[in-house]
Amino acid sequence: MRGYKGFFASFVFLVVSLLAGSAHAQLAAGCSCPAGTIVSGSQCASTGVPIVLSAPVCTGSSSAISQSVRSVAVSQQQLSFSNIQTMLEGRRDQLQNAHLTATPLGYANEEALGYAATGRSRNAFASIPFKAPASAIPAGPSWASWAEGLGDWRRDSAVTAADSNHFAQTYGAQGGVDATWQSLSSANDALVVGLVASWMTSRVTYDGSPVSLQLKGPGVGLYGTYLRGNFSTDLAVKTDFLTMDEDFSGLSPNASISATNFGVTGNAQYKIMTGTASFVEPTGGFSFTRTDFGGGAAALDLKDASTLRLQAGLRFGTSTKIGDTTAEPTLKVLAYDNVVAEGSSIAADTPGAAIVPTDQGKVRGEVDPAVNFDFGHGYSSNISGQVVFGEALVGGGLTAQLRKQW
Repeated sequence: MRGYKGFFASFVFLVVSLLAGSAHAQLAAGCSCPAGTIVSGSQCASTGVPIVLSAPVCTGSSSAISQSVRSVAVSQQQLSFSNIQTMLEGRRDQLQNAHLTATPLGYANEEALGYAATGRSRNAFASIPFKAPASAIPAGPSWASWAEGLGDWRRDSAVTAADSNHFAQTYGAQGGVDATWQSLSSANDALVVGLVASWMTSRVTYDGSPVSLQLKGPGVGLYGTYLRGNFSTDLAVKTDFLTMDEDFSGLSPNASISATNFGVTGNAQYKIMTGTASFVEPTGGFSFTRTDFGGGAAALDLKDASTLRLQAGLRFGTSTKIGDTTAEPTLKVLAYDNVVAEGSSIAADTPGAAIVPTDQGKVRGEVDPAVNFDFGHGYSSNISGQVVFGEALVGGGLTAQLRKQW
């Protein structure tokens, strides 16, 4: 009898719940009930007896999730490009200073650059004009290797009801080897060309959802910089071979698909000395990334997409001695805009579907502090940070690098 009464009570509660649910379904946008359950108010109710109430699965719309894959893939490659550029900035500083001043930049090798030691103070940005005889500068190549570890954290907030808040954590390592040639066409120009390899992984989580994404894989590319006097320009090309794993925490089968990032970035800058140990350097550039997805993309509402970023800003630098170590802090401030940010969601191209928000046309800011340390004997290190901010975005990162110049 007790079992019968319990069954009857549960049955009555189920009917009431179903009726209430059908009249007052209040699931938040982007939320749904798992298979085998129905909407009951703001919760999900099982269709069995006894009734079990559970929270809905809020994954955001599938179009918003597939759209976030593109933005994360692009951010991952741009982070790699940014750190390659930071390394090249340090190398350009030492080469330019060797031609523009009496002594080389902190961690440059005086003998290797063809400058004899003098009785003058070793100032990384000394303003005394000096040019060594062209014959004293070796043509090269001189070789170097470098390696770094990096971490980055970014939060993108929803900007429409079709979007979903997500948080991305990226970790990785990259390194390379490069060669330097000097005096190619004049006594004050140089060319650096190198090879870079990387491994990076990004994990993305969504507010109110057990679903998560992981984008990971190796990358390989080429980079270079050319300088002539105060002017310099750099270029890098890179391909990342990624795997995207989608984890549904047991709510449905997990999914995995390949993705490839093809990217190129370039910058130009002009260094202006502002004192005996300081400079300001206007800079401008671009980066382009094409994200292509492998077989099975359509089943995950994914399609290939391209992103073009334009940026401009200033870099400031100075130099100081700490015992036998030369420290060279710099600060770069940028404004950037993804002038092209194609949607990677198939749903965005479906007539009548909700417009999936992107980061196209949103002017954002970036602040990159860095400190180079010269320990002598060709060894140097760099610690740099990155802070990004703007509409629906906040984030930051940290990189530590070690370089050996022969």
